[in-house]
Amino acid sequence: MKKIFLLTFCLLIIPKFAFAYDCGAVGGKRIDSSGFVYFDGQKGKFIKGFEIEDPANKIILIFNFGGWGSKKKDKGFCFQKEEIEGVLGQLSGRKVKGKEIVVWANQELWKAGNTMGITTKCAMKHKYKGKMLGHTPPWYECIWGPPTYLKKVKTSKKDILQIPTYVSNFAYKNRAALNTAIADIFVQKGTPRNQLFISGHSCGAMGSLRMESLYPDVFNSAIALMPNCWDKSEHSQLRKWELDEIRSAKKIDALIFHSETDGEIDYQSDSRYLKWMADIPGAKWIELPNHNSEDGKEIIIDGKQCKIKKRMRGGWKIKHNQDLGHKKKAWTVVNPEEKKEMLKKASGHNIPYKSCFTPYLDDIEKFIESKI
Repeated sequence: MKKIFLLTFCLLIIPKFAFAYDCGAVGGKRIDSSGFVYFDGQKGKFIKGFEIEDPANKIILIFNFGGWGSKKKDKGFCFQKEEIEGVLGQLSGRKVKGKEIVVWANQELWKAGNTMGITTKCAMKHKYKGKMLGHTPPWYECIWGPPTYLKKVKTSKKDILQIPTYVSNFAYKNRAALNTAIADIFVQKGTPRNQLFISGHSCGAMGSLRMESLYPDVFNSAIALMPNCWDKSEHSQLRKWELDEIRSAKKIDALIFHSETDGEIDYQSDSRYLKWMADIPGAKWIELPNHNSEDGKEIIIDGKQCKIKKRMRGGWKIKHNQDLGHKKKAWTVVNPEEKKEMLKKASGHNIPYKSCFTPYLDDIEKFIESKI
């Protein structure tokens, strides 16, 4: 039992962490459903659901959050200026060629499943050299493969957006059908498909790029913020399979934001290793600043320091002994001093969540205008 508990703990720390806090204490409002977000920099407006006035003249930007999956009880966001919905919400109301941009915050991703809940089962049921280990070839095959363990969630028959058919244990892959269904609903309600854009952060960003790579006719284009969505092993098959899908695209209509100081645990996931995406026809790349404060720990954009409390939790070089799988002793930090210093620095992965990112909203608007 102790072994299974430790296995569960080690594997559950793989995906992106979600941090809960008192939304009201920071002047925000908790929103627990999907809908349109407007924000003027100080206060916001939220319109629940899929209905929007004059849909034919709206340009809808569908935003997907990150992570390897989520539960229904965990859906929602804090609507305030130092969260991504508050930042992107400042796009809503802008006019492009006589049409209004509106941002739709997608809180339906729980319907695609929760891979976080099955990482342990994949290790237990798909042993490596007779042992229950994560980050091994059988484990990766299980995560990426058919939905043998992913429990299908339930929703009301009255729900306009039903649960999609699962294709994988990896919720990341199931999100494609879900986002396609969301796009279809907006088309049915009167918004031309050419006026639908998909966006996301982290795993949501990778999912947006995946949509444009594999299903380019669903949305006009993608806007990807800090894309990465795998694990920290140098042997990561998830990384290979995800990036191979992007590489397979002959064209990808996308605006991609990234940074060398992304700071997530995903192996080789910052812009130094992903900027090749900019060479795919149709892609546009914007490099975000590195740590540029006087002490070299913070990130400043147009004279404004990003209020990032989270510190980097990856980016330093590590070696992985796959024979030891997920175990703590399987990981060796190549340069402990490098890690020590990076742990003191702001996580660039969170730049789009902060109001310092707002100057880049003009770039997003111009990109959308170029595609309409």
